[in-house]
Amino acid sequence: MIDPWGVFAVLIVTYNLKNLFLAGEGPAKPHGELRPLVRMLDQLDADIVVLQEVGSWASLSLLNERLAHPYAYPGLVPGNSDRSIHLAVLSRHRVKLVSHRSCVLLDEHGARLLDYASESAACAGRLAPLGFCRDLLRVDVLDLELPLSIFAVHLKSRTNRDWRVLAADEIRAAECRRIGELMANFRACNPRALMILCGDFNDRLNSEALMPLKKLAMHDPLGDLLHRNGRNPSTYWPKRRMRIDHILVCQQTAGRVLADSAMIHANRMAQTASDHYPVSLELQIAEA
Repeated sequence: MIDPWGVFAVLIVTYNLKNLFLAGEGPAKPHGELRPLVRMLDQLDADIVVLQEVGSWASLSLLNERLAHPYAYPGLVPGNSDRSIHLAVLSRHRVKLVSHRSCVLLDEHGARLLDYASESAACAGRLAPLGFCRDLLRVDVLDLELPLSIFAVHLKSRTNRDWRVLAADEIRAAECRRIGELMANFRACNPRALMILCGDFNDRLNSEALMPLKKLAMHDPLGDLLHRNGRNPSTYWPKRRMRIDHILVCQQTAGRVLADSAMIHANRMAQTASDHYPVSLELQIAEA
């Protein structure tokens, strides 16, 4: 809603959809999960939805077509996942997507991390430079007063393949180091930009693996609100007290977050649609 001064609220959501696959991409998402997922997205009616675990452009398009008010600007860039769980976006604003899937991960000393790319590579003993397990996807929103860039993540899970050389936490920490470097470089080149980092982090913000992100000095509006209210809910509903889906904002963006707008959308419909709850916040912003 635009006020007389031209300022309006932009509702941003991050949502792990749990295997939004069509047949051939993986086990097709059951209709019993797809129907409530569509209803959840209709209910949220967000301006920008950052999505994780989307199988393909076709699966994203089909989901968008089912919505009561389809988004004008859907977008997906395939990442490095060997399970077809990609990052995507549904937006009511024009966006440009920038992938970082080709970036190589480094250890604490700046050396390239090596691992096996697949089980067959492990059997053959072929190590290769390691990149993001999925991607770091930058979503540039193009039609606002100030440049807004949303960095979308789906970090390495806690589980690991038997043939991996590196531990899951070690890979997640390396992803966070690279994210910190890439976002710091972007901020240096774009000092006016509003920046958000969001998605499925597969970890608590105070974990050792996520410590490299501390250098970015991002704010956690939802965490601040929950701390004031003395609550610690979960965003990953089968595992109680695990807040692993986050929306973090840079200092410039923090001043534009509507007070107490950050929230977890926890209800029975969301439990049926996915194994993650959607998380949202609202920004006060203006059109260009």
